[in-house]
Amino acid sequence: MRRWLTIALFLLILCSFGMASAADTTLTPTDQWTPPDLSALTADSEPQLLILQIAQEEIGYVEGPLPDESKYGEWFCGGRCAWCAEFLTWCVDQVDQRYGLQLLGNLYPRYGGPSTGVPFFIEKGRFISDNGKLPTKEKEWVIGSDHYLNANEYIPYVGDYIWFYYYNRTVGTDHVAIVEGVSVAEDGAIIIHVIEGNNPDCVQRAEYDLNDNRIYGFGTPVKRAYYNMRLYNQNDDVLALQQALIDNGYYEMEAGREGYFTEALLEAVKQVQRDLQLKPTGVVDKETHEAMEAADILPILLMD
Repeated sequence: MRRWLTIALFLLILCSFGMASAADTTLTPTDQWTPPDLSALTADSEPQLLILQIAQEEIGYVEGPLPDESKYGEWFCGGRCAWCAEFLTWCVDQVDQRYGLQLLGNLYPRYGGPSTGVPFFIEKGRFISDNGKLPTKEKEWVIGSDHYLNANEYIPYVGDYIWFYYYNRTVGTDHVAIVEGVSVAEDGAIIIHVIEGNNPDCVQRAEYDLNDNRIYGFGTPVKRAYYNMRLYNQNDDVLALQQALIDNGYYEMEAGREGYFTEALLEAVKQVQRDLQLKPTGVVDKETHEAMEAADILPILLMD
């Protein structure tokens, strides 16, 4: 019991921090865009900027002498590997060491192989798909938005992770990078500036069009979106929902089911929907979520 209460408190603190300090997404013309100057950061700076600072310092690193041989792979697994994910994980670890933080495993995953990063961010409620739906098909909406997210609508923030797939979207991702900025080209295209490793053999800057059909989605360091919650979902948003319904007398926590959308939680949601004169579907969709916010059952988070 104490464990899930601690987790819920951590989530509330994290969300409050995120809403107050999210980086600006103001677009500049692509021909005028320059990388952010991160030389004056301190331990109190936003974590995603500290990670980006380390990534900037690594630009120009080249693997070798053997293919897929890198200090990032050696650090992560003691051998050779395709190292785009290991590069970012290494950057997080370097921030922890340099600034005395504990980001790795808490705010960011310790993962190698790009296919294992997205599930971490989904579990934390901090993944935004390029097509507006989670891999399990739940629709998403940006906090404060009046509609569900459309394909290619979300413009990433500085410090977001960005994933790509090259072969089969249903299988997962094939490459990951960190967003260094966004800009707008003369033709109106939104350009995402990234730092990436292992493409093909070095750490480098690169640019991608927001409409690039290889983009899979984004991992955010702070909460910027919600998605529909339904039976059998398991993530931190469900944990927050459980706590809210406990506080309002609709639900009692089931031992070992923290963060899991059970049948008992389904019935509790249906009762809330009846009380709010909504169709009792048991799905916490956008309409239900906003009605629960208006009734002070769920906390209201605002985007910067």
